[in-house]
Amino acid sequence: MNFMDSYCVWRQLMRPPAGVDEETLDISTDLLVSDEYLLSVANLVEFGIFDPPKVDVISFLDEILVRATVLIAEGDSEVGQAARNLHAYAALSRQLYRQYLEHPASEVRTGL
Repeated sequence: MNFMDSYCVWRQLMRPPAGVDEETLDISTDLLVSDEYLLSVANLVEFGIFDPPKVDVISFLDEILVRATVLIAEGDSEVGQAARNLHAYAALSRQLYRQYLEHPASEVRTGL
């Protein structure tokens, strides 16, 4: 999936899946925080402004992916499914942000 494909999928989702217990709720909340950082991607696509946050978003998302992976392995069917959904959203967010950092700003189309 290329940068614009990732962006379009992420924009359609725009909210991480909900959690079903304390741990998955914490992961869902952290993904809301990561979405705030990923708004810099929207600024690039929609306005041509490349201004990545000073936070290490990739490491933040990597940590979320590890936490979700543990819950997938340990969780019952409801927790495991919630963790899989959160993991998928975090993986998409990570892919989009990595592509954002690598993408030449001059090649981004504006006005999506």
